[in-house]
Amino acid sequence: MHNLTHKLKHYLDGSRQLEDTFKYSTVLYAVAFIHLIITIVFLHYNIFPMYLYNILIFGVYLYMAGVYIKKKAYRAIYLFSISEILFHSVYATLLVGWEWGFMIYTIALVSVSFYMAFTLSQFRRKILTPFISGIIILLCFIGTKLICVRHLPYYRDFAPSGAVGIYYCFNSFVCFVMLILFSFFFVLEIRHTQLHLEQEKETLDAIASHDPLTQLLNRRSMEIHLHKAMEQAKKIGTQFCVILGDIDDFKKVNDTYGHECGDKILILVADTIRSHIRPEDCICRWGGEEILLLINGTETVATALAEKIRASIEQACVTEEGTEVSVTMTFGVASYIPGFKINKLIQLADNNLYIGKNNGKNQVVS
Repeated sequence: MHNLTHKLKHYLDGSRQLEDTFKYSTVLYAVAFIHLIITIVFLHYNIFPMYLYNILIFGVYLYMAGVYIKKKAYRAIYLFSISEILFHSVYATLLVGWEWGFMIYTIALVSVSFYMAFTLSQFRRKILTPFISGIIILLCFIGTKLICVRHLPYYRDFAPSGAVGIYYCFNSFVCFVMLILFSFFFVLEIRHTQLHLEQEKETLDAIASHDPLTQLLNRRSMEIHLHKAMEQAKKIGTQFCVILGDIDDFKKVNDTYGHECGDKILILVADTIRSHIRPEDCICRWGGEEILLLINGTETVATALAEKIRASIEQACVTEEGTEVSVTMTFGVASYIPGFKINKLIQLADNNLYIGKNNGKNQVVS
């Protein structure tokens, strides 16, 4: 029961797609059940052709539910079910009359055929096949009606008018249940598709906005955040700073230990910095071994944060072929000044960075 509730929850929120097995099993068992009811009704009225046909078809549907579902022969199930329901509707109407309401099933059959074909991966012609089916159903509906207008049914006056009316209501009820059920299935399919597209979009956005190695924001995405921060500073006077960091002697690490070790260092540095910043701050791989941080706050706050990051990186290391490799990092801090453009602000941070490089590296300059 818990598993059923869990599955239902995922179906409803769109995180799980309706399986073809579930949909086609539902169709087969539902149609088999309806044929069983029809068998009982016409057995009661001694309409032997209807009784015999429906009891045989009842067995066929149960067989298909047990065998064809396991074989995943959904296309065969689709074609057989559409053809059989159409044939049965016409056959029953010609035998007992239009007023029993068997042709109502053909109305629901059109929409169900489109839905089942469109959601079935085995169908290549997802529109043409149900469209042709719809035309055939329409012609059968009109043709059967014309025959019933001109000719009386083969079996007449075997049931009271009240019973006929009740059975007409039953057929109408089943038809509406089919339409509601498959409309509900269709909504679940749409919800799943929407969720899948949203997840795909989020994935693509993440790929487009992040550096593939470090998973930090890339330069283009950081520029968007920088411009937003500048606009906010202009409107409401918020303060922000940028911190530009550069790994000391990174080329020497690559030359000595190889680019694979260099990649490990970049990932280590990115993870270390990421662990120190707040959710409202941003970090990106600005280029090569340069890391740029956007910090919401004063220069004092940014400088203190840069010092913590510097100390953590100094203590960290990676292992390459049994050798511990560590690096240091130099940071330049610059605070936004009203009237500054973004490139001017970053240039100021870059100038401070190179002051630190020229004064011994592994330090923070603001």
